[in-house]
Amino acid sequence: MEVQLIEIAQFLGCEILGDKTAVISGVASLDKAQSGDLSFYTHHRYANQIKQSKATAFIISSKNKDQFINCTVIFSPNPYRDFARVINKWFNTFIFPDPNIHPTAIIGNNVEVAENCSIGAYCVIEDNVKIGTNTILFPFCYVGKNTTLGDLCILHPRVTLLERVIVGNRVIFHPGSVIGGDGFGFAPDPPQGYFKVPQIGWVEIADDVEIQCNTTIDRGMLGATRIGLGSKIDNLVQIAHNVEIGEHSVIVSQVGISGSSKVGNWVTLAGQVGLVGHIKIGDGAIVTAQSGVAKSIPPNMVVTGSPAQPIAKNRRALAEMNRISVLKKKIAELETRLNKLEKANK
Repeated sequence: MEVQLIEIAQFLGCEILGDKTAVISGVASLDKAQSGDLSFYTHHRYANQIKQSKATAFIISSKNKDQFINCTVIFSPNPYRDFARVINKWFNTFIFPDPNIHPTAIIGNNVEVAENCSIGAYCVIEDNVKIGTNTILFPFCYVGKNTTLGDLCILHPRVTLLERVIVGNRVIFHPGSVIGGDGFGFAPDPPQGYFKVPQIGWVEIADDVEIQCNTTIDRGMLGATRIGLGSKIDNLVQIAHNVEIGEHSVIVSQVGISGSSKVGNWVTLAGQVGLVGHIKIGDGAIVTAQSGVAKSIPPNMVVTGSPAQPIAKNRRALAEMNRISVLKKKIAELETRLNKLEKANK
């Protein structure tokens, strides 16, 4: 694939500085780019890669133009997003399968499959399922009874949707994700052990959600577990029963969210964050990596640590911890001097 840079700029609605006739044949990161490649720059941590980069052109913010002297650049208000737009239009290698139902697929009773769907080999679709237009199920997917899939959804291989899952439009499930399994509910019943609490709820997933590999979302014990519009959930995330996640939130790898917690809109939970149950995370809050959250967080607050606390408070506490060794040394010196004085006065 070859495309003129001027065509890319027109597609993005952005200004070019430099060789407008340049031809782009690929995309790459700053350090891997070769002649013919388009790259992008967003963060000062990559500044040392600019001079060594062999890319033909770069998508950058206008505030960084002084770092790209004598380079061909496209000025963008959001370079990362626009770089992704270019990939999606000209260099995306994802191959959509042809619409059909593979003869090895097992289709239950009263199943509705809309136009232009693709049902791959060895998929199992149980009774009373509805699948919207242009939805793709790659091989070995399972869709449980009374589940609804919207339009333009993609289920990569070995996705499992159990019964009563409700999915909106343009939702992407990556391999190994399991949606609608039992929540972890057991009532203590000594001396016999534990009595399993039936999990009779469901899962609701709104439009434009993406759920990546080996993530699990449990159905509600009573009522729904909900994932809001446009939220993105990374690999290896555990979302327990009756959790509610708002719109456009980002849940990063290995996060665990305990039952009945509520996560607001535009929240970021970084890697390995843990939330106890029945708390609320306010809109716009950020929880940094490996934090343990034991109580609710107000909107727009950045917290860190375990137990999680406001980041400024946590930094002060860490600074005080670092002073302990210095204080111990001073105390030891004072004890030595005091002992010497006591001996001298005897």
